[in-house]
Amino acid sequence: MATDANTPIDSLWKEYGLVFRDFDDLTLARWMAQTLGQLEGKAWRLSHPLLGAYRLAAQEAHERQVWLKRLATPPIAYAESPCCRAPMLPLLTRDVGQSGLICQHCNDSLVPFEELPQSLQAGLGKWAAEYAPVHAVAHWDEQRQRAVEDYDRAFEVAAHEAEMLLLRAGQVLAPRLLDFYPAAVWEDQDECLEVRPEDVGLG
Repeated sequence: MATDANTPIDSLWKEYGLVFRDFDDLTLARWMAQTLGQLEGKAWRLSHPLLGAYRLAAQEAHERQVWLKRLATPPIAYAESPCCRAPMLPLLTRDVGQSGLICQHCNDSLVPFEELPQSLQAGLGKWAAEYAPVHAVAHWDEQRQRAVEDYDRAFEVAAHEAEMLLLRAGQVLAPRLLDFYPAAVWEDQDECLEVRPEDVGLG
């Protein structure tokens, strides 16, 4: 979902989220607990419609501090997040090396990189290090752009490389998180490089 509050897509997501504002706290807590049960055992695309709905509910629940009220019991596999005490649902992004895994409820760091299991750190660290210079192409200044023969071509190459790296995240890295967490989410787009979820195919 977009983070710029002035974009049309952000306004659309706010409209989508209105349904959860009409839920009372108990209904919202029960809906989220049931949905967590449906999410369990899989690594999910960030763009998946069910994940989108859950994220909207999670934002509303976080504002109301619904999880702190203990109105519904999440599936037993979900431990409590240290950041906001909601059930642990980690998001893997290209910034994992700096930010660790991100909480889907409060958007803070759920698990700092240095606190990840050692068996995950090497693979995630290597992947993030490969991704960083690829993503950086989208943010080259004019001087750097002029230093290459064809910046548009360099941008296209970077976008293709980003697609492959995101594909690896979905096929290899995110599933490994399931050894430690009941469910996981992985970022399947790169807006800066104009990589959309449909560009990252798993079929």
